[in-house]
Amino acid sequence: MAENLTFFIPYHTGYAHAELVHSFASYTDVHLFIYKWNPAYERVKQYFSHVKQIHIHDFSIDNIISQLIEEKHRKVVVLLTASTNYLFGQLQLRLFRLIQQYSPSLIDVYPVGHCMYGCQSCAYAYTHCLPITFTNYIQTKEKKLSFEKDFEILICPSYSFTNAPFSLLSNSDIIEYMLKLDYSHAIKLHPLAYECKDNEKHPFLSLIDIEKKHVEKLFQSKNVILNEQTSTLKLIEHARVIICDSNSSIPFETLYFHDNKFIFVYETIEESDEQDDRQDYFHKFHTVEELKCLIENYFNHQLECKTENSHDFFLEKYDEPNGNEIEQLAQIRQWIKTDEENDEKESFDLDSIKAAVYDEFKSISTPMALYTLGDHTMSEIAQIYFSDENSLFDAMQDNANEL
Repeated sequence: MAENLTFFIPYHTGYAHAELVHSFASYTDVHLFIYKWNPAYERVKQYFSHVKQIHIHDFSIDNIISQLIEEKHRKVVVLLTASTNYLFGQLQLRLFRLIQQYSPSLIDVYPVGHCMYGCQSCAYAYTHCLPITFTNYIQTKEKKLSFEKDFEILICPSYSFTNAPFSLLSNSDIIEYMLKLDYSHAIKLHPLAYECKDNEKHPFLSLIDIEKKHVEKLFQSKNVILNEQTSTLKLIEHARVIICDSNSSIPFETLYFHDNKFIFVYETIEESDEQDDRQDYFHKFHTVEELKCLIENYFNHQLECKTENSHDFFLEKYDEPNGNEIEQLAQIRQWIKTDEENDEKESFDLDSIKAAVYDEFKSISTPMALYTLGDHTMSEIAQIYFSDENSLFDAMQDNANEL
């Protein structure tokens, strides 16, 4: 444990980033600041409450500054799990870098992201080639999962990142086929899909309507893995066949394993990318008929295995996972470098910091600015921006353009 360092993580989802939080908590204390508008607030709070190194707070500027004061001589690093490819992550980065100007102990604001190569949310340039997604998996490998039913096929559908239905989850024929699939299989849905089932409405992360409809159907299956099972890597390790979307980090994560898995990747003709440098290791499919053919050929031992050398490709993008990625990251980012200034008593003018923050954000006239600052609940933000039909339409259009 690093005694002179602590991590602050603003948290805006359900279990989506749970593995990441556990990874950083294995190195030092983590202070989790959960947004009050987060529909999974209570569930996340309960989930992490038993972990000694993880401390739960409501997200607010006051609480963040108060905790900076409480940390006294410890260095603080803010970790952003939201993708900086989108507006919310960009505004979070802007907010904490502004606070950093007033706090010498806040030594870094690092967009760690939440996924790996192959997902359009991945900011690969920020990773330093460190496979942090694998850290908790490596550290807990001895803790094997137990399954009510064994499975050979693991289905991991993603969701559409735009309003256009490009995901496996939006293909009605494939969903119906999965519901009737006779071969042993398990379904691990995207974290957003589980929240959709629980009728939890996230302000800016959501499935499209056809995906919501199909999620309701999939939950009729006894093969759906529970939301509380957060380690998808352990599920991938167990399976022989992985069915997933192209726009996802699941295909790449599967390339890590050495046991010659089969990866069936869905993409629409419109989204087909012949420049994808992962595709040599996949079997692609566009229709339910193509998927049926792949599965039948696999079980008849008539399908080529393309992943024999996939681990080598994995190592072209990331270092070999060893469970020490956080320690390596701390060295690369110089978080553990001794600094005389860190021994000096730090003082804060809370009012000055808050004034600077609100002055910086007052010109950003979209709901996303209020979501970032965390002062209001979702209903309060709706009242501020959606007081009439015209402003509702304008704000919805702004959000669509910004995500």
